[in-house]
Amino acid sequence: ALRTQPAPGLTFHGWLAHEQVQDVLANATPMALPSVREFGGGVVLEAMALGVPPLVVDYAGPGELVGDGLGFKIPLDDRAGIIRALRGELRRLAQAPDLLAETGARARAHVEAHFTWAAKARQIARVYDWVTQGGPRPTLLHAQPPAQRPPKAGAPAPKRP
Repeated sequence: ALRTQPAPGLTFHGWLAHEQVQDVLANATPMALPSVREFGGGVVLEAMALGVPPLVVDYAGPGELVGDGLGFKIPLDDRAGIIRALRGELRRLAQAPDLLAETGARARAHVEAHFTWAAKARQIARVYDWVTQGGPRPTLLHAQPPAQRPPKAGAPAPKRP
């Protein structure tokens, strides 16, 4: 992709030094992370904190961090399926600037409410109060589980517990 001329308004940056990432990320709309090897997804929270809606594969950390209305997910599939879904979603989002702006604002508010150091400290304090003093059980932020990967053709159905 880096060797070909992308569509107008689409930029493939390739590898960037850490110091450059925030400037580039702040100007992205959306931030696409079609990786299936990214288990933590810190960049997803970084994008959301900047008000940039993430577009991720619904798998592992990134898929769990992007809750309803906080970004966009494409289903986990083989390479060709992910590319097809990514292409379709990017085309759809290119025609929906208001949706991108609204989603980015919700994503930023979500990060500010749950992932800043102050928010984490409040959550830990509630847990300590509950454990040590019998305070009310805190409501913890639960990540959304990623969608189940569709079975390969001819593969036996996965066993459920």
